Amino acid sequence: MTLVAILVPLVALCVVARGVGFLLLTGVVTALAMLLDGLTPLQEAGASLALLFAVAPPVFLTRYQHDATHERSGTAVPFFALGLMVLLLLGCGRAGSTLFPAGLCAMVAGLVTVVCRQSMVWQWAGLLTCIEGVLLSAVLGRQPVVLGVAALAGVVVVLLGGMCIHRIMPRVVAAHSPARQSRRTKPATGGKDT
Repeated sequence: MTLVAILVPLVALCVVARGVGFLLLTGVVTALAMLLDGLTPLQEAGASLALLFAVAPPVFLTRYQHDATHERSGTAVPFFALGLMVLLLLGCGRAGSTLFPAGLCAMVAGLVTVVCRQSMVWQWAGLLTCIEGVLLSAVLGRQPVVLGVAALAGVVVVLLGGMCIHRIMPRVVAAHSPARQSRRTKPATGGKDT
């Protein structure tokens, strides 16, 4: 177990606290945790998928206006996720597991985000964080079938989330210069003054 894999749940907590802005960092740290032990095809595929699912949503969201939904459940949510992670670690320790469950902790953080946040963009980031955790668990556990199912689930989450955001959120409108706007709104006089 590398230090980078231990950092994955901490970065996932940042997604719980601050939203989609930390999704890219989560994907990068997850991909590094997968690749530090070696470069097998399973690890390369998992790292590629982790980066794809982390890069696509923030790039897609640049075309839309900021989601200004006010969150009613603010500061307590990251601590709730952290408490669940500690309980998970204690449960794994009691069960005799010697490995740090980095993927499971990232999944818990993603699920807490989905359950406790109201903003659609925040929930989308939570689902993708959960997918990142499943990908990490599949690669560290050497389970290609789980990786394939997680890849399919990630594609579905990215596509459905993108379609929902496209339908609901307003797009960013390009700002026009004041001179062009005044020409459009000025009534036509026909060229004759009376």
